[in-house]
Amino acid sequence: MINNKFRIHAIVAVLVLFVSNLWAQNLEIYGEYSTGSVLFGVGEGIEFAKLDSVYLDVDDGNYFAFGFDRDDKNERLLHVKLSGGKVYLKKIKPEQASYKIQRINNMQQKHVTPPQSEIDRIVRERKITRAAHKRIGEVKEALYKNGFQRPIKGGRISGVFGSQRILNGVPKNIHNGLDIAKPRGTPVHAMADGFVRLAADTFFYAGNNILIDHGQGLSSKYLHLSKMDVKVDEFVKKGQKIGEVGTTGRSTGPHLHWTVQWYDKRVDPALILKLNKPDGFE
Repeated sequence: MINNKFRIHAIVAVLVLFVSNLWAQNLEIYGEYSTGSVLFGVGEGIEFAKLDSVYLDVDDGNYFAFGFDRDDKNERLLHVKLSGGKVYLKKIKPEQASYKIQRINNMQQKHVTPPQSEIDRIVRERKITRAAHKRIGEVKEALYKNGFQRPIKGGRISGVFGSQRILNGVPKNIHNGLDIAKPRGTPVHAMADGFVRLAADTFFYAGNNILIDHGQGLSSKYLHLSKMDVKVDEFVKKGQKIGEVGTTGRSTGPHLHWTVQWYDKRVDPALILKLNKPDGFE
């Protein structure tokens, strides 16, 4: 039986949520058809689901997920076959979201342009991070099916997903997460059930950081922590305390940098939060 936490009892216009009348009895899609979005298919008797030519993991014939990168401009074909022979096809061209420019002028210069003495360290840390990310996709089950929660209660949003960051006047990489400013020591919780794939100490950029695998390619990451309470390969539950807010790594003050990805697709965590409405996943 499908988890009731995935039942939508009303359509919230702000979600721009699509549920085809033809699919209503068998298959529902939760999420926004936009760049930087992850979507969830929930149904009964799903024999397979494909995005273009790529087969998606389907958990027990009920759940699958797919996403669109921040810069995804390509039309995709979603192809789902249900038991009994029903086949559903939908062409999806993600709506292009608009993104802000964020200027930060009080960053330590070593974190804008790292000194030569730190380059070897940065390279090593990137290799460790890439190795952890390669494990995302090993879990075929939808560990996320119990729903999502905000990793921190309250807090000021100090950085949004997708913005172009200009540090001390120097254009840098796109900001691929959501920054939530809270005092040092504020508890940080797992956004969903999953396995810890990385619990790394004092990285140059990310500081103390945790990567959690939620199954089917969905992952979340928590950066700049002052403390970590979990270990690699530990299973954590949604809402479990995994660490505390800090300002380690490239950070100008205590905050959580929270990212969500579907495989290598960069996803806006704010869109995950929209699915936490009473008439959403929870």
